[in-house]
Amino acid sequence: MTVCAAALLALVGSLASASEPPKKVSAGADPRLLSALTKANSDFEVAMTKANTAAIAEPYTTDAVFVTADGAVTKGRIQIEQLYRDRFAKSGPALEARIVSEEVMLDGDFAYERGGGSITRMVKGERVTDGGRFLTVWRRQPDGDWKIFRNIVLPAR
Repeated sequence: MTVCAAALLALVGSLASASEPPKKVSAGADPRLLSALTKANSDFEVAMTKANTAAIAEPYTTDAVFVTADGAVTKGRIQIEQLYRDRFAKSGPALEARIVSEEVMLDGDFAYERGGGSITRMVKGERVTDGGRFLTVWRRQPDGDWKIFRNIVLPAR
């Protein structure tokens, strides 16, 4: 089992509620959640093309955990912002970025978003597009807003 798969199983197992199974979220089920998801995904797409690390890190909780497709773990919003800063320093901003949320399940103060995405950038003078999948765990904050608590990037199938 890969490090990423083990982390995913541990995460889902630790956050699952025994009282009621998660529910697929219908349009309008939790307007604040759906608004946070839409804003974060849209802001990410734009921020990737502008190397705006603050906008990328903004929707994360201070104690968030980000797991890359290769299993590397970054803990904390400040460190996640630094991860992206380092990436942009190495390869520059993306030409395009796309996030597609395919499913959202709600379980009390946690929501699980599953989807895919792609990033296009210039590599040695050529446009290269890399894609992958993700599982993002959102946590409702005391004020009712939603923030990213865990974000796991998975390789494309």
